[in-house]
Amino acid sequence: MSREAFYQLTAEDANVLMCMLERHRARRGPFAAVLREKFNRSRVFSREDIPANVVTIDTEFIYTVNGVRAGPHVLVHKPTGELPRLALSVCSMRGLALLGLAIGEKTEIPRNNSEFEVLTVESVLFQPEAETRLGEKGRGAAELSDESPQVVDFRPRPRKVVISDDDDPGPSAA
Repeated sequence: MSREAFYQLTAEDANVLMCMLERHRARRGPFAAVLREKFNRSRVFSREDIPANVVTIDTEFIYTVNGVRAGPHVLVHKPTGELPRLALSVCSMRGLALLGLAIGEKTEIPRNNSEFEVLTVESVLFQPEAETRLGEKGRGAAELSDESPQVVDFRPRPRKVVISDDDDPGPSAA
């Protein structure tokens, strides 16, 4: 895979990759290498903050393989067995490689014979997270909303120093 790639995942997508990593932990080979790189080089967003032009699980999109148009496909989280023609499994090499890419971004994946395929996301036709945001805005919520990204802060809070007039040092002084 291309080293310049920067992947953007939802928390749900990251959980799927984590489960896949657990299953492929001891395995070697190109799929396991792509999986580890994808997980290690990704930035995780909440569903509300993932950009609308990024391929997530259940996204319908069009991409190219070495410049030849493919799709539209829907990226699904199902094994590569008997899927409808429209479906592309995240458990396949192409599906895994395309997860987290934005429109215009490209990546390389190894083929069976020491060659590479160049995959490029051409367009995102439907992304469930973006559709959910549009639906929520369309309902016309009267409440004020905070448009800043929702990030969890794990820094410890500073402790308040309590100053007492009592000069008794307590049992710890003994």
